[in-house]
Amino acid sequence: MPDVSIRVDADTHRALTDLAYLLGTTKKAVVADALADFTETHGAVVRAPGRVTFDELPVLDRLALRRRALLRAFAKRDATEVRVMRRDESDPDAPLELLVTTDLGRGGGEADELARIARGLLREFVRVESATRLELFDRPALERARACSTPL
Repeated sequence: MPDVSIRVDADTHRALTDLAYLLGTTKKAVVADALADFTETHGAVVRAPGRVTFDELPVLDRLALRRRALLRAFAKRDATEVRVMRRDESDPDAPLELLVTTDLGRGGGEADELARIARGLLREFVRVESATRLELFDRPALERARACSTPL
């Protein structure tokens, strides 16, 4: 199979070169290993039959693919303990809901900002509920939310 070039930014190229040097291998081998790991981690989503776009995938598959990016983006805003609320299976249009422990110092609008970030990554409407707000103002609702959610 003939080799083809791919373009990456300078920082990615430098990181790839350094990693190949560290491992005593080629950049091509590093990319092949990374792709194999990604495919293994994301399983059936990546091996879906036919060629589909990200937007055509169900939202939970998109979440699986962007999980790490979402957690990194939330962590930058000191948001932790991200949980996925159970969805109403009978309503395919039900929005994705996340329960997130937010930084108290960022104020009451932080859940809206996290929802905006999630929408950008998943290209889907996402509702974020602040576990911090519920803990302060509605503990029974927090317990119900935790009971019907799973860690991301």
